[in-house]
Amino acid sequence: MVALLSIGEFSRLTHVSVKALRHYHDLELLSPVRIDPDSGYRFYATAQAPKAQLIRRFRDLGMPLDQVKVVLTATDPTVRDEVIAEHLRSMERQLEQTQTAVASLRQLLEGGGPSPLNVVFHTPAACRAVMASARVAWDEVFEWLPDTFADLRRQIGSDADLRGGPDGAFYSAELFESHIGEVTAFIPLSASAGLAGDPLPEGPIAVALHHGPLRELDRTYAALGSFVAEQGLGSLTRTAIRENYLVSLRDTKNEHGLVTEVCWPVLSTRGERES
Repeated sequence: MVALLSIGEFSRLTHVSVKALRHYHDLELLSPVRIDPDSGYRFYATAQAPKAQLIRRFRDLGMPLDQVKVVLTATDPTVRDEVIAEHLRSMERQLEQTQTAVASLRQLLEGGGPSPLNVVFHTPAACRAVMASARVAWDEVFEWLPDTFADLRRQIGSDADLRGGPDGAFYSAELFESHIGEVTAFIPLSASAGLAGDPLPEGPIAVALHHGPLRELDRTYAALGSFVAEQGLGSLTRTAIRENYLVSLRDTKNEHGLVTEVCWPVLSTRGERES
């Protein structure tokens, strides 16, 4: 005999909320076996309890519902296993990020301010680049950059001789102050590219290297920005910060192996005042 349960009874049986059960029904993830044509009430079979609990377990692991649906409906075990494996890899990456954040927080709480940096003053030579600019929200920068760099690389094509340096980006002061603002991604061009592309902004900069995850860049920014301010070298007219990605995620899958050059605009390499 098939026992039918109301949505409330099924909720108590599975520890899945009524709201969630209705949502799963809308997504065709877990549909009731019967819907009363007059009242619209949903009824579930006791045999559906294991499926509801399986969905709940996947959700407890943070798996998106579209992936849960693939796992539950896959007829090919290889497809199902790959979706689960990829989600587990994603969880491992999140765990590593959390551990890094905890270590950084502990260092800050223990009085570890910005680490001493080797600051180098430099005035880049005039250079042209392929570039793209957009007004980007703070939380979307690292989603926008990879796609934009891919587009720029397609513009250059397969001729490695056209590249004049590593990928880079300029971040406007507005982005930092309002968490939305202009970001310009660029790939420098070599002299063999002729007059292709557009000229990169010029002017003296103070440069420091950041080793490790990009989410820890604020520590290098703090150290370099403090140095520039304390030396009275901050530029009032050039405020965009430049980053050069010497070792990027295209070069290594280990974010601790990343190397980023942070370039802070300064008055001059000799500390002269702006006119």
